[in-house]
Amino acid sequence: MKYLITTIFALLIFTGQIKAAQLDSYYCFSTTEPQAVFEKFDNYLNSDAAKGLPVVRLWSMALNGPNPETHCAVFENADGDGFESMIGIFQEQEGQDFLRDLNTVIIDGLEGAGTPILSYGQSDFSKNPALILYNLRVKNPVKYAKIWSELMESSNFQGSGTLFEDTFTGETGRTHYIGMSGSSLESLRKELNRSLSSEEGKAFRRKAKEVRKVLSVYLMYHIKSWNE
Repeated sequence: MKYLITTIFALLIFTGQIKAAQLDSYYCFSTTEPQAVFEKFDNYLNSDAAKGLPVVRLWSMALNGPNPETHCAVFENADGDGFESMIGIFQEQEGQDFLRDLNTVIIDGLEGAGTPILSYGQSDFSKNPALILYNLRVKNPVKYAKIWSELMESSNFQGSGTLFEDTFTGETGRTHYIGMSGSSLESLRKELNRSLSSEEGKAFRRKAKEVRKVLSVYLMYHIKSWNE
C-alpha cells in the first residue's frame, strides 16, 4: 500500500445533480504473510493514532484470475473532505511508521476509489462475509442503475448488493462494479441463481446485455472491519 500522499476530491454526477458523495478508496496488495498483515492493521487501527479514520475493511482475494493481489483494504470515506482527513492522519508520524512497517510484508497492487450509487439488503459483513465482485463496463449508467435497482427491489435478496461507480483509477476498462455478499459462497450462489432465474431476473439479463459488459468476476472474503 503506497504512502497515501495524493490529495483528491470526489464529486459524483448522477441524475443530473452534482453533490458530495461517499468515496470508498481501496488499496490492494499481495502478501505471503497474511497473519502478520492482519496484526499490523489491527494494532494500528486500535491505537489512538488512528482515531478519526473512517470505517476500514480488510478483505482477502480468494479468486481474482491472473491478478497477483491477495488482499484489499477499503476505507469508506463519507466524502472528499473525509478522504483528505484520512490522508492527513496517515501523514502523521505514527501513520508513516505503520505504512513503512506494513510495506515490509506486502507488495503494492491495484488502488483507486469508487462511489456507491445504490445499496440493498444486509451489509453486515460479519454475518455476510462472502462477496462476489462483478467488474463492469457500462455505456449507459443511468439505465443500468435503473434496471439493476428494479431487480434488487423485486428479489428480496438475502445478503447485500451495492453498485459502485469506479471514480478514480481502478481496473482497466472498468466503469462500475457490484459487490454481492452472502453468509457463505454456497448461499450466495443460490441467492444469485434464484434472483436471476425469476421473471424479473430474466428481464434484467435481457436488458443488461444492451448497456453493460461483465469484464471479470472475483470472490472475496471479509476478514475484519474497524470503526463501524
